[in-house]
Amino acid sequence: MLKNYRFALFIALLSTGIFYFSPSLSESFKPKTQVKQDFVEARVIDVLSSELAPDPRVPSILTGKQVFTAIILEGPEQGSRVEVENPLSRQHNILVKSGDVFIMMIRQTANGPVYWAFNHKRSTAIYSMCFAFLLLLLSFGKKEGLNSVVSLYFTAALIIGVLIPSIFAGYNPVMVTTVLMGLKIVVNFILVSGNNRKSYCAMGGTLLGVIAAGIMAQLFGELAHLSGIYLDKGEDVIYLTTQPIQIRWLMFVAIMVSALGAVMDVAISIASAYNELQITDPKLTPKQLMQASMNIGRDIMGTMTNTLILAFAGSSLTTIMMVWGLDMPITQFINTPIISLAIIHALAGSVGIVLTIPLTAWLARYVMGNRASESALQHAADIIHRPEHNR
Repeated sequence: MLKNYRFALFIALLSTGIFYFSPSLSESFKPKTQVKQDFVEARVIDVLSSELAPDPRVPSILTGKQVFTAIILEGPEQGSRVEVENPLSRQHNILVKSGDVFIMMIRQTANGPVYWAFNHKRSTAIYSMCFAFLLLLLSFGKKEGLNSVVSLYFTAALIIGVLIPSIFAGYNPVMVTTVLMGLKIVVNFILVSGNNRKSYCAMGGTLLGVIAAGIMAQLFGELAHLSGIYLDKGEDVIYLTTQPIQIRWLMFVAIMVSALGAVMDVAISIASAYNELQITDPKLTPKQLMQASMNIGRDIMGTMTNTLILAFAGSSLTTIMMVWGLDMPITQFINTPIISLAIIHALAGSVGIVLTIPLTAWLARYVMGNRASESALQHAADIIHRPEHNR
C-alpha cells in the first residue's frame, strides 16, 4: 500500500524541508525593518465609547472612532489588559463589539508601546475553507486527490521558499523561474498522470507553452515601455531589498506563474486525447492522431483563452469600473500602464495556451510512437516464434 505513495511522500517531505530551511538560508538577504512590532490575537472586553456614523458614500459602512479595552491572548504580554483607540475609515474598518477576537498590532516606540486594532481575525474562515476544499478533493479524488494536494504543497514551497528568496538575492529571475517551473511541471504530471509517455508529452508541451507566454509578455511589455516596476506593488518591492534586484524581468516571472495552471490543463488534455485515440484505433497513423488531437485542441482553445482573459479581467474589475466611471477615451485607457500590463498579460497567457496545443500534439507524435507499427511488429514476432513456423 505504502509503495503506491512513495513518490508523493518524498515530494511532501521535500516541500516541508524547503519550508523549514528556507528562512535560515535566506536570512542574509531578507529585507530588514527597523520598526519593532508584534501581531497577536486579542479579545474585546468592553467598548468604552463609540462615535460612529454611516459613511456618506457607503451607508453600510460606519466610520468614526471607538475606544475599547482588550485582553491580549498570546505573546510576551499575554493576559495584559490595554485600552485601544480605534479610528474607523472606509478601508481600515475594524469595527468590533464586546467579545470579538481580533488581530492587535503592538508597536514599540520611544514613548512606549502603541496598541492598534490591525485586522479582523480572518484566519478561522480561511482555514475552514481550506479544510472543506481538501475534504472534497480527497473524498472525490481518492489517490489522485491526495497527489493533487501534494502537488499544490510543492508549488507553494517552490514559490515561497525558493523563487521569492532567489529574486531578493539578486539571481536572474528568468533562469530561476524556468528551472523551478520545469521542476514543478515534472513533479505535477508524475503525481497526477504517472511516469509514462503521455506525461512526458504533457511536460514538454507545458514547458514550451509557458516559456512562449513569458517571452511574449516580456517582449511586448518592453515594446510598450513596461517593466516589472509597473506590477502591483512593483515599486514598493524595490525599497524592501538589501541589494538591487532584476525587477525588469518580473513580467516574465509573473506570466509564467499565472499561466502555468491553464497551460498544464491544455497540455494534458491534448496528450490524453492522443493517447486515447491511439488505444481506441491502433490503425490510425501518427499524422492522423496529431490532426485529431489538434481538432480537439481547437475546441479547448476557445474556452481556455476566455478563462485566462476573464481571470485577469476579474482581478482588475475595480480598475475597469474606474475607467468606465471616468469615461476615459480609448487613447487614455489603453495607454495607462496598469491597463496595458493587464492586456499584455492576458494576451501572452492566451498565446501560451494556443501554442501549447500544436506543440503537445507534435511531441505526442514522436514520443508516443506508432502503436499500429508496434502492433504489427509484435504480431510478426509472434508468428516467427510459433512452433509450426519453425518446423
